[in-house]
Amino acid sequence: MAIQISLTADLVELNDQISYIAATKKPLSSDVVFIRRKDCVWVYDVGACKEAAHEIESVFKKKKVVLSHFHPDHVWNLICTTRSELYVSENTRKYVKQGTVVEEEIVVPADGKYPELRVFPVPSCHAKGCLALQCGEYVFLGDATYAQEKFGKRFYNVQVLKELIEKIESLDCTFVGLSHSRSFVHKKEDILGLLNAIYNHREKGKNEISVENFYYDDELLENEFDEDVE
Repeated sequence: MAIQISLTADLVELNDQISYIAATKKPLSSDVVFIRRKDCVWVYDVGACKEAAHEIESVFKKKKVVLSHFHPDHVWNLICTTRSELYVSENTRKYVKQGTVVEEEIVVPADGKYPELRVFPVPSCHAKGCLALQCGEYVFLGDATYAQEKFGKRFYNVQVLKELIEKIESLDCTFVGLSHSRSFVHKKEDILGLLNAIYNHREKGKNEISVENFYYDDELLENEFDEDVE
């Protein structure tokens, strides 16, 4: 995996088609992914910082935006950026009041040097109604792998975590992009190893796993939120 910094200081190139603006803490803003296609650019999340908004508006091709979920650090720049199409989950649409609801997987076939692109729902304890975006060997999950947080406590629902692990296992990919994690892009097997380690801490008769009670890998699952999650 060759990662290069582009001529635009804030833009990180993953390959000749995929790049991203890294997440920030002040203001809290998600990573924003750009996937260049022949006739358009797909944008995964729009973030909340001015650098992300500027980069989005610098795209002069048709823009197709996918929102991973409804949290402000992923959607705030909708108010100051333009797009030709917007894809959201049903729950996210309740908050942003716009966009096409994705209920079934959207598949854009491979076209020459451009690999197949997919948009699909993914289970998540962190937020209701998460969408993933896959392009070739990369899958972007936003915050879908993170725990739910309420009143300063982090925990996973056992059944939802199991479904998430099974979904990631089924994906034909090499790398997974997790918003807010220090490295952003991780090997699929590393993410599965961590999630399975969490799942293995489940207790009989309990439907939640508290991540306060054992090792929590801050680098892979860095959770910046202090808001209640639906």
